[in-house]
Amino acid sequence: SPAIKKADIGVAMGSGSDVAQNAADMLLLDDNFSSIVNGVEEGRLIFDNLKKSIAYTLSSNIPEISPFIMFIIFQVPLPLSTVLILCIDLGTDMVPAISFAYENPELDIMERFPRNSKRDHLVNLKLISFAYLQIGMVQAAAGFFTYFYILNDYGLRPATCFSLVDTLGYEPNATDVYNPSRPDRGNSNFGDKMFERKLNWDLTLDNAFDFRLFYTSIGPEGWARCRWLTENEGLAWFRNSHVSGTQICFTTEALKYAQGGYLISIVCVQWADLMICKTRNLSISQQGMINMNANFGLFFETALVAILSYVPFLNLVLGTRPIACPHFAVPSFSFFTIIFFYDEIRKLFLRNGMVRSKHTKRIKFDGWTIRNTYY
Repeated sequence: SPAIKKADIGVAMGSGSDVAQNAADMLLLDDNFSSIVNGVEEGRLIFDNLKKSIAYTLSSNIPEISPFIMFIIFQVPLPLSTVLILCIDLGTDMVPAISFAYENPELDIMERFPRNSKRDHLVNLKLISFAYLQIGMVQAAAGFFTYFYILNDYGLRPATCFSLVDTLGYEPNATDVYNPSRPDRGNSNFGDKMFERKLNWDLTLDNAFDFRLFYTSIGPEGWARCRWLTENEGLAWFRNSHVSGTQICFTTEALKYAQGGYLISIVCVQWADLMICKTRNLSISQQGMINMNANFGLFFETALVAILSYVPFLNLVLGTRPIACPHFAVPSFSFFTIIFFYDEIRKLFLRNGMVRSKHTKRIKFDGWTIRNTYY
């Protein structure tokens, strides 16, 4: 018992005494010493897969919290609602995160030196840096790019969004008529009974209102030319399916489309996040896509976000909208490529920093990239 306790990995036989079994770190139920190798491999696999699942889950926190930071600090209309955050955390991310429990061991898992249990913890600064400051920041950039890209196509320039929520504007009377040729002031019917108030993007005003009415101080340079739909023309694909004939451009409908685009972009970059988290230092070409649970996770989150975005009933409940293909394909897949190739290059530097011991044939890691990014 004292020898087993003092050993780095204390091993006891299944047929041994209860005292020895209680003191051991590993118990060989089949009394076969060759099972030690299998036990060590299984332990390393569990530790690796836990790290991968945590890294995958943490990375989406940045694109989820940054919209609220932008809303609070810069008064930008909220890019992602709390309901859509729950759709990510409790919906699209659940199955992919669980699928890491079934990930196959990496090819070099038994060639590494044993980890230092006092220093190499399950969650360390390098893992947090990887999830938050590297992948998470790129995912947030993907979401914001998609958000501003959609708003710009529907008539709202990105620069105009800043401080827009806190900007006072005019609320027209029911008899007032808006003159599109004068977006800075409307027309002469803007008369004596108008009063100033803040625009509530989601609840108070009918979507048919042109929100340029409320921000007459911004002037025509604050609005972009509508790319997809004007009041009397455009494909039905770009119209609100719930209110017949409702215009998207220059209305609060544009915000809902932009929020839906932010949601879809996060799911698209999470595809890349799942693929890069499958390995800690090997290329995805070496590991392969042989984990069918992870493949199902990719299909599941894609199907779920499609249902959330394109089923009319859920559009009403969640505030999502059927996003046009150019509004998620171009920005989302661009950032998917950035994340994927960034991590492949990072892992290439990791592998180049590996040194194999002459005596034990074990792999040691060395170099700046390994010391700072190998989680």
